[in-house]
This record gives sequence, C-alpha cells and structure tokens, in this order.
Amino acid sequence: MMERITAAELLDELHIDPSDEENKTVDRLIDDASAIIRGSISDEVGEDELLSLSGNVFNRLIQTLATKLYYDRELSDGYGAGIQIMLNQLRAKYQGVKHGDT
Repeated sequence: MMERITAAELLDELHIDPSDEENKTVDRLIDDASAIIRGSISDEVGEDELLSLSGNVFNRLIQTLATKLYYDRELSDGYGAGIQIMLNQLRAKYQGVKHGDT
C-alpha cells in the first residue's frame, strides 16, 4: 500500500528549505488537509482506506490542499477547481466501493 506524503517530500516539491519549524508546520498542514479531505468524503473513512483505494489521487489532493493552506491558512478563496475535481473523483471511487460498484 502507498504511504501518505511526508512533510519532507512536500517541502522538497515546493522547494522550501527544510527546518524544524517548517517540518512541524507542513506536517500539521498535511494532517489538517487529510482530515478535511476525509471529512468531505465520509465521517467513517480512514487514511489507509483512501491510500489503498487511490493513493496517488489522495496524496496529490493532500499535497495540493496542504500547499494551499501553507500560503492561505484561511482558504479565503475556497478550495479551487483542481482540488474539487480530485475530491469528487476520490469521493466517487469511495462511494462506488461502499455500494459495491467496483
């Protein structure tokens, strides 16, 4: 099963120099992004289930939302179209599995 993206991986992708402070901040934002995503799909879904179902999409969604939170903690412009598209795809896959439409 695919692992969830780490703070070090996201910092590297964003070309942000790692430090203890940046690692803690980004790690917290990754946790927050995961919680927001899971809450938008189902109150009962866990990270492992989404990583197993569609790890690449879940991780890209975490990366994208955590990045948005990094630069705009209030999400003042909302999620954005890209995040909505990925969230809709992941939600549809999850609901399909839950209803036996695999």
